[in-house]
Amino acid sequence: MSAVGSIVYRFGKRSGNGQPLADRMTGARKGTIRLSLISGLVALGALFSVAPAAMADVSEGDSMPAFRLPTLDGRVLDSTALQGRVVYIDFWASWCTTCRKSFPEINELHEELRGQGVVFIGINTDEDVALAERFLQGTPVDFLILSDKDQQVVSEFRPQGYPTAYVIDKSGTVQKVEAGFAGKEETLAFLQSLL
Repeated sequence: MSAVGSIVYRFGKRSGNGQPLADRMTGARKGTIRLSLISGLVALGALFSVAPAAMADVSEGDSMPAFRLPTLDGRVLDSTALQGRVVYIDFWASWCTTCRKSFPEINELHEELRGQGVVFIGINTDEDVALAERFLQGTPVDFLILSDKDQQVVSEFRPQGYPTAYVIDKSGTVQKVEAGFAGKEETLAFLQSLL
């Protein structure tokens, strides 16, 4: 019998006087037990629904999964076109305040490393592309922005939050997974070490 079934069963048992145990409790105590039971079930459900998504499926040392995603203007990027380059992939969402702060610095890195074999890609995870477009009006960037509105690539990479960056070397191996943004200088030094 499950833990929940056991709890319900115990409270449904009858005492010596034939009255269910639950009926002998005061209303306040019944409410507390119900609230505790419901809170426990909600917490347990949250644990099981969040835990698998919180763990990155793509880790350092893994090969970058192949993917095809549209840009915001409708073109399509096939990740096989990135072979032989260092790739910085940043998963982001329009509601992410850290993304809004990090994008100008990532854009500066893009400008500094342009022509040196480093490709910067922002993969937006909003289901509504208009939200990404609105974000980019306020925080414009020159690096490539892809839309993963169907969560196709997110389900393979499983970033731990937003932003999460994946740095891939020229051979296609993930060298770094960074939840949040490490900062411009640290990121620049790491990318240069892969050139």
